[in-house]
Amino acid sequence: MAQSHRIPFARRLGCIHTSGLSLLLALTGLPVFAVDPHKESTPVKTQPIAPAVSTATGLLLQPPLDLNWYTRAKFVEQSSSIGTNRIQRKWTQPVVPLPPHPRADAKRLTEDEVKAYMTEARRLFEAGESIPISDVGLISTQEDVVRQPMLNHIAAFSNSVARVYLLVQKTATDKGWSYFSIVQDLTVTPALDYYAELKKSGPKFDGNSCYKCHSSGPLAIHPAREDLVLDAALAAAVSQHIATQPRSVPQFPKDSPMPPRGKALTLKFCARCHAEDSESDRDALYQVQSHPIRILVDFGYMPPNRRLKPEEIAELKAWLEQKP
Repeated sequence: MAQSHRIPFARRLGCIHTSGLSLLLALTGLPVFAVDPHKESTPVKTQPIAPAVSTATGLLLQPPLDLNWYTRAKFVEQSSSIGTNRIQRKWTQPVVPLPPHPRADAKRLTEDEVKAYMTEARRLFEAGESIPISDVGLISTQEDVVRQPMLNHIAAFSNSVARVYLLVQKTATDKGWSYFSIVQDLTVTPALDYYAELKKSGPKFDGNSCYKCHSSGPLAIHPAREDLVLDAALAAAVSQHIATQPRSVPQFPKDSPMPPRGKALTLKFCARCHAEDSESDRDALYQVQSHPIRILVDFGYMPPNRRLKPEEIAELKAWLEQKP
């Protein structure tokens, strides 16, 4: 989620045309509000996302993926197969506002409410009422995930109780698109992250596979190449929204429990932000998250405000090479 980092698998599935959130609102007697991403609002000021370039740290398990053969024209053609009524349109609000939650005093969302938000996000996307950023994501194309172009459409939604993200994704060789969602329950502290694949039958919660890359909710958006993003300003604005998310922890369903995590990453230049301490900015990192750690540090995205020194890289590399 959005890639933010993208969930590293893709499956074909059909369309869902019902709105769980709309149904919840209707059942409580509240009106169902239409959203309008074109409504005038305060202009968003952002800096374009820097193109992804390896800093040659030696942390990568494989050489950076060469996508020079993949043209922007091919990217636009393949991305547009989801429908131009949903992409490449004018926007003024990068995050689609959702109607107020039916339970004004909600202290924890129910699973049905979470699923309703996921289903509503998909409905809004398919109706053309949300305008996603469209890109070929960096993390999705590297290392042990998928070493070919991975096309993504990412849309963000929110109200006072939830942040909702929709990821519509396929590889360059897939025929159909797969749908995934992250919902952050803001009614609890730390916020609770729910992950799901949106199957034909409805959302199917996941925890195990998503946690390996999404230890603290959606990751910032990192296009694989500067020209492989259709709207740089929208991508930057959505990424900025992701950066302001609260500290969160993943929710693991019974049929997708927490995977073996290995050792915690306690190196001070990482643990300043990533720690089990309730005062930390993000949840702790473990060996199970080695893949995104390698990628984000090598491409210079982590730490967010500086590059690691050679001796710090060596210390991190030694930690990554320990057996779980």
